[in-house]
Amino acid sequence: MRSESVCLLNEGVQVRSERFGLLFYDYRGPRLYFLPTKDLIKDHFFNGKHTVSNLIEYICAKHREWPCLMVKKWLNHALDMLEGKGLIYEQSVC
Repeated sequence: MRSESVCLLNEGVQVRSERFGLLFYDYRGPRLYFLPTKDLIKDHFFNGKHTVSNLIEYICAKHREWPCLMVKKWLNHALDMLEGKGLIYEQSVC
């Protein structure tokens, strides 16, 4: 995912924040997907109002003990996985 892009849910997909992280419902299946993010990513991130770089900055500020490069790699891996499953898609803001 590019830093200056937003992530949106594909049609037929809903997401809900849970204690363990995120729960994705894919009504096209139906399938459930669990993403163990704890409180790092909230469900409203997928409304397209915040860029990936905004989320990286938020996580790095909240957890200063984690190297930002590690956060970026982890987040890109998680978002790429969700995109590969057909749950989200990337949209450029530029």
